[in-house]
Amino acid sequence: MRGRYAIAISALWPVVLLGVAAVVVCLVTVRLATGAAFDWPHPGVLAMAGYLITVHTVLGYGLGMLLPRVLAAPLLLVVDYLCLVMPVTIVDPMWLRELTGWLDAPYGDITTTMNPVALVVPMVLATGILAAVLISAEIARWRRPRVVRVGAAATAFLVCLSVFTVSAVLPVRDWNGDPPPRARTDSPVCTDGSPRICVPVEAADSLEPLAAAAKEVVPRLVDAGLEPPEELAFVSEAADIDTRTWRLFLYRDMGDVDMKASIAASALPPIPPCPETSDVRSGHAGTLAAWLMVKAGMGVDEIQSQSSQKLATDPQIMPVVDRETKLSPERQLSWFTRNVTLLQQCRPAPETMPTFVKTGA
Repeated sequence: MRGRYAIAISALWPVVLLGVAAVVVCLVTVRLATGAAFDWPHPGVLAMAGYLITVHTVLGYGLGMLLPRVLAAPLLLVVDYLCLVMPVTIVDPMWLRELTGWLDAPYGDITTTMNPVALVVPMVLATGILAAVLISAEIARWRRPRVVRVGAAATAFLVCLSVFTVSAVLPVRDWNGDPPPRARTDSPVCTDGSPRICVPVEAADSLEPLAAAAKEVVPRLVDAGLEPPEELAFVSEAADIDTRTWRLFLYRDMGDVDMKASIAASALPPIPPCPETSDVRSGHAGTLAAWLMVKAGMGVDEIQSQSSQKLATDPQIMPVVDRETKLSPERQLSWFTRNVTLLQQCRPAPETMPTFVKTGA
């Protein structure tokens, strides 16, 4: 006679296969709807989904062995639905959603790859649930008094579930919403000029127009007093770059104006997000980006029509930029450097705040 596990596997593998096929169709549909994205769907996403489906299937099988069929199926569906959907609606703590395998599609991002922790954590929790169920089921088969079997099975279930739950929560307890982005580690394609321009291989067609725009923009910014960059790189914000590298923003079919704006704005040093307790209205990075675009030779209409740096399109900041560009080059550079430092330190930078212009009735 076949063992009960062999019988269970022969009964469940078609269900698991159907579930994996459904997930693959969903992921492919998301990929087609959101456009190109590096490494998506990631093989790890498929592995995680397949494993979670297997665990849920085993739980459903076990529940069906314990309860009448008329109760087991709807009960598991309700529990599964609540466990997978409810955490995503919870704002505090937001890391609860990470335990369910919740992932946000990259929407065309070719600078990042999947954060492996986001894939491992739900599998750890699922392993704990699976191990707790299987170990408890084996203990329940002991030839001991019922009280002993029930007590030992319940204890093993709680211990196993607690250990795996803590192991799953620890890596994500400080996450706030989406998993922290993980920069690509494969080699980009680069130009040979100075500065060197590097982009992911999927964006190689942009190198020639980027080089042409950089030849016009970079010398103007250097003439304004900025240190010449060694590299212009289209990389994720999660990638570590040095001070001589300017981080580009790039998208498919980018026009000349947006490329110039992107190169100009890339000269703005990274400004970290400030704590929620700070006054977010005490400075405006868009004013600094707009000043860079002006120094790069862009006109007001071009600045307000570009999409590379939305903060610079605010028409209320242009009077501030116009006022500063009337100063000597040395004072302009001092103004720029001073306010960059203030914003990087999350300190008030009132010199960058927009001028509110009254409009007629």
